[in-house]
Amino acid sequence: MRKLKQMAVGMLLVACLALTSLPVYAADELLGTVVDGSLLTDEESAEVTVYPKARGSLLSYGAGGITIAGKRRVSISGSTAAYRKVEKVKVAIFLQRLEGGSWEPVLTMGPTIKYNTNIVSSTGTYSVTGGYYYRVYGAHAVIDGGTSESTPSSSNGVWVS
Repeated sequence: MRKLKQMAVGMLLVACLALTSLPVYAADELLGTVVDGSLLTDEESAEVTVYPKARGSLLSYGAGGITIAGKRRVSISGSTAAYRKVEKVKVAIFLQRLEGGSWEPVLTMGPTIKYNTNIVSSTGTYSVTGGYYYRVYGAHAVIDGGTSESTPSSSNGVWVS
């Protein structure tokens, strides 16, 4: 009987040690929190479409997205749309990484500018460092006849392992 108790206590100690030595990843600790307007998710992609609060006569929307595209690779995209054909439509997309509680720049795509149209878009796929949350931040603008309207966008964060 004593040997059985000793064996049970030993197994309990081994189980406790095994459970307390499991690695805890930053993704688990931060999952579900919001940093600068971006929800940190465990999704494979995040997209955002922003319709300007102050409705003007030019800018219809700005959109951006990020998708995990393989091991330590992300595809990012952005677009800007006007209500009608205008002189210039612009989009610039900024890939950002969460470091120490703030979004830090990784790379800038654009600005991409199209003339005499109502829409512009840009996409790219890039290698990134694993172990971080990433998001896209977009700058969207339309210009016509001396009038300009713009809006920012920011996606939720996706974890890249």
